[in-house]
Amino acid sequence: MNEKEARKKYFEAIGNERKIERLLKQLQEIENPSALLLAYCAACESMMAQFSWNPYTKLAQVNKSFDLFKEAIKEDSQNTEIRFLRFSVQHNVPDFLRKNREFEEDKTVLVENFDKADFDTEFRTFLIGYLKDSGRFEKSELEVLG
Repeated sequence: MNEKEARKKYFEAIGNERKIERLLKQLQEIENPSALLLAYCAACESMMAQFSWNPYTKLAQVNKSFDLFKEAIKEDSQNTEIRFLRFSVQHNVPDFLRKNREFEEDKTVLVENFDKADFDTEFRTFLIGYLKDSGRFEKSELEVLG
């Protein structure tokens, strides 16, 4: 599976436990995944937490997700898509878990590198809409995004 396939499958699977679980399994089977594929694996781990009824399982999956994000960002710290994925997970994780400490760091990378990212028009439009709707960006930051 390449990165564009992972992106397509991920966004098609949002909200669907079976699809996320299947994608997570496929991503986990990849030997030596790229930093971006590792980030998609992290995002899937976090998403699986929403389907678990056990709070300990939820927390374990969120923690695993953030460990994987840390590894992906260590490998490719300026990758806009990785930063977006972590930003979106942080945006949806409850504040009491204290997993949203990298918002400013991710926002900075997103704003500084967005125009250099290799996104098709549809995905770029989706990202801009998501970031605007998040309510976590200043107007001046959003203007830079497009």
